[in-house]
Amino acid sequence: RITTLEGLIQGEELGPVQQAFVEEDAMQCGYCTPGQIMSVEGLLRARPQPSTEEIRQAVSGNLCRCGAYPHIVNAAVKAADMKAKG
Repeated sequence: RITTLEGLIQGEELGPVQQAFVEEDAMQCGYCTPGQIMSVEGLLRARPQPSTEEIRQAVSGNLCRCGAYPHIVNAAVKAADMKAKG
């Protein structure tokens, strides 16, 4: 089974990772956003409460031209918390 970025939307609502990216301003130009979101989603499915280092490692293969990495890490932490709360 393959899940795409669009498959993370729950009805009319963004999924937790997508919502966290919006709230943490983790996207600027949008070039890397789909890859970053899918990397974070995959990480959280494997490790629901990853460390900051695990998050950095998970997104390291996606290059962000704008340098929004701190926001991306913050979004991943927030998404993990959102998923844990249900």
